[in-house]
Amino acid sequence: MIDPVEALNSAPIQELHRMSVEEFRPRGRKYDENADMPDENIQQLFEGGWLTTTLSKERGGKGSNLDTDDPATYLQAIRVIARGCSGTAHCCQVQNHVVWAMDLMATDDQRKRYLEPMMEKPFLSSFVGSEAKRRHMYKMNTTATPTDGGFIVRGEKNYATNGPTMAFAIIFAAIAGVEDYLDNHQMILVRPDMKGVSIDLDWYRPAGMRTASSPIITLDDVFIEQKDVFGGPGAFPRSRLQGKFHLGFAANYLGTAEGMFDWYIDYVGGRGKGSDGIIQLRTGEMSIALKAAEALFHDAIRAWKTKSVVEAELLSIAAKSMAAQVAFENSHKIIHAAGSTAMFDEFPLSRYIRDLETHVLHAGHDRSAQILGQAAFGEGFDSTLQR
Repeated sequence: MIDPVEALNSAPIQELHRMSVEEFRPRGRKYDENADMPDENIQQLFEGGWLTTTLSKERGGKGSNLDTDDPATYLQAIRVIARGCSGTAHCCQVQNHVVWAMDLMATDDQRKRYLEPMMEKPFLSSFVGSEAKRRHMYKMNTTATPTDGGFIVRGEKNYATNGPTMAFAIIFAAIAGVEDYLDNHQMILVRPDMKGVSIDLDWYRPAGMRTASSPIITLDDVFIEQKDVFGGPGAFPRSRLQGKFHLGFAANYLGTAEGMFDWYIDYVGGRGKGSDGIIQLRTGEMSIALKAAEALFHDAIRAWKTKSVVEAELLSIAAKSMAAQVAFENSHKIIHAAGSTAMFDEFPLSRYIRDLETHVLHAGHDRSAQILGQAAFGEGFDSTLQR
């Protein structure tokens, strides 16, 4: 197994870290202004093969995901990208989650039509389960009604990350007429050029994570041919893939917190404030918290090779929640230690903080803590749930 520390210290990951901090971060302000996709960053990630990190080596990827002997490289890649740009890291994270799922579940025809083109050009994709009034992570309002040759799909999905430039999306829907959510949960492959598909690019205007453009996709009686039905009914929840995605979020939160902290050290030290006792105290507290979050993150990665699936999921939930909490708390300590001028637009600090305060909501801390509490008491729980 490639250990998380070994992966982090590898030459490719260290070069990715340099590129993120020195090239991605300075572009952040430009992308933020209009919630634009980080196209230049995506192009560089494509050229380095980072958009298909989770794809098997046999199909041209780097072969890194929690199912392989290299569970760490793709997560450390997300982490170091986030040190420079949280939004770009999330675009890359979602892309790699799609690629991973396609590698596992796609038919040969689907791989040929959707995966192979990704090796030639920086085609992005999206994984969209989110809905405005979703009752449960696996219970969809979007419906897929069986018809001759496929399904008729109707509904509205939001937070379709990579939506403005995506070649396709994996969409979650409920098969009409089937009550049990495990039996009615169906994935479909949707392209922007399909009749009845529309994308609202103006909807996504959050305070943070603006470079991870995630618009609304409306599906108005879209005919999905059988060849674009992805996996069987219940394939996603039964595969427990969602539980494997916890660490992608943990990687982003930890990396963003580290990038913000490293910038803070340079900023405060460069202004001769490193000898102030109170600033030293606050800085030490932040350093301890980051080291704890890193240790838990690495332990969770290792757990996928040393513990049961459920134990690994629970540890991954803990790592995700810890990284989010540390990132959030450190951001407020940095504000007080660095001072108000550090929040000016010319510096990246305000973007780091806006990105964190928007993105850590995905950690679903209350649900995460409840699941860990249920496990501690021996009560029933689902450790794949995001929130």
